[in-house]
Amino acid sequence: MFSLKREWINRINEFNTICHRLKYINSIIIFGDLFTVLQISDLILTQLALKNPEIREINPLYGQEWFVPVKMTMVLLIMYTMSHIPENSRKFGENAMAGMIFMYVFINMNNLYFLLSS
Repeated sequence: MFSLKREWINRINEFNTICHRLKYINSIIIFGDLFTVLQISDLILTQLALKNPEIREINPLYGQEWFVPVKMTMVLLIMYTMSHIPENSRKFGENAMAGMIFMYVFINMNNLYFLLSS
């Protein structure tokens, strides 16, 4: 009787672990989508800003041909790294992903400001 109860508890715990893992993977995919959109908008804004030679605050690496694939590969690398975070640190991983999203929103706002002010 007790072994049957213990077996059910173990199965419920395994199910909860799988559900939590799927929820975390789903948050990584949503992060990847948002981060990709932010990266592309950052590249577009920067390319438009680079056409104006008066703007000196923009990173000069944006004008290089190799920089776009590196920037887009970074999204996949971050997603891969986040998927391998141990289970007890997943809340930290979700907070780190949210921090990166906010950082790129502010970078895009900064680039948009320099683009519109010129």
